[in-house]
Amino acid sequence: MWIEQDVILVKDNLYEIGTNEGRLHQLYSRNQFTICKEVFIQANDVPPVQISLREVAKKSSNLGGQGYDRCTCNTLCKTNRCKCKRSGRLCNSKCYNSGLCGNK
Repeated sequence: MWIEQDVILVKDNLYEIGTNEGRLHQLYSRNQFTICKEVFIQANDVPPVQISLREVAKKSSNLGGQGYDRCTCNTLCKTNRCKCKRSGRLCNSKCYNSGLCGNK
C-alpha cells in the first residue's frame, strides 16, 4: 500500500513524517522508509494532528483496516441495505460466495 507522505522535520537523525491524514506520532530512522523522487504532498498540506501509522493505513484502505466487513446480500448491492455500500466501501471477495454485484 502506498501512502502519500513527506518528511516534515529531522531531529537527531530521526524523521517526522507527515501524511494527508496528519503527522505520524513516531519518529523514523532513515532506513525505515524510502525516499521517492516524485512529490505527492507538500509539508504545508499536512494537518497538524498526530496520528498512528495504523490509523493512516486504516483510513487509506478500501476495507477499513484489519478484518473484513462482509455483506450477505442476495441482490446487486445497489442500495443502502448492503452493509458495504452503507459504510462507503466496495464489496470484496469475502462478502458472498458468487453472484452479480453492483458495488465492486
